[in-house]
Amino acid sequence: MTRDNLLILAVDQRPWLTNALFGHTGEATAEQRALTTEAKHAVFEGLVAATANTGSGDAATGAAILVDPELGPGVPERALAHSIPLALPIERAGQRVYETEPEDLRAYLAAFAPTYSKVLVRYNPADPADERALQRARLAEAATISREEGCAFLFELLVPPTDEQLAEVDGDAERYAWERRPELTRQAMRELLDEVPVDIWKLEHQGDLDSSRQTVELAREHDGECILLGAGGDTETVNSWLETAARAGFVGFAIGRSIWWEAVKKLAAAPTDAGVRARSIETIASTYSGFVNAFTRAQ
Repeated sequence: MTRDNLLILAVDQRPWLTNALFGHTGEATAEQRALTTEAKHAVFEGLVAATANTGSGDAATGAAILVDPELGPGVPERALAHSIPLALPIERAGQRVYETEPEDLRAYLAAFAPTYSKVLVRYNPADPADERALQRARLAEAATISREEGCAFLFELLVPPTDEQLAEVDGDAERYAWERRPELTRQAMRELLDEVPVDIWKLEHQGDLDSSRQTVELAREHDGECILLGAGGDTETVNSWLETAARAGFVGFAIGRSIWWEAVKKLAAAPTDAGVRARSIETIASTYSGFVNAFTRAQ
């Protein structure tokens, strides 16, 4: 894998977005779909603005977008037209056990020609063995098809705690994230890599600098790289994670809600106001550029 920076603006949220905007995760109405589509196009335009402002700088050369054609129809095509690398989600959203979606993955990838196919997987080494085996089998197939269609395989790994693991840190989720999750993440990676080739790992923060370096080294032993996910954190928190990740050897990030959520809420409240839309795009561009600068400075 290349070690060039990969600085992804992530806007592939589906059930989360409809729930946050409209209070449900079911089928969106026509009006709701129009609003989410407009929001995702505005996020894309914020990315375009950020890359234009940097000329040939880091944001321009490392920029990419992760977006779904379900609630963001037309955005993947616009990304390709602007020569911005495209990552497409290929998982059925909101599932505990990974399922590939769409059913005809090969045709889907051929139609959109993304640079990356992305899966989101919840996988804890303490989960039931049969469940883990099923996930690995499904993911191995998705990885094979992705690579055969010319896509790098981008693997977002979440390691939610079991009840027992959370009890071991007195129910403190923050302690779990720092004390237990990094090693559990590496255990999960080792299990998965026995069957699933991964080009890029999209990971939650990996604790301190030494722990983060261990995760990078594990990925590179198998010809992979790591990028950091934003996890909806506030700017100060995400910047602190970015600094550690960059120093540890992460090659970038995939940040979504931390960049665009406040702007999208304002746009949703006034969808026909051109001034609100313009300011939302400016905010998205500025916030994305701020995270790029924090990461590249730390490198």
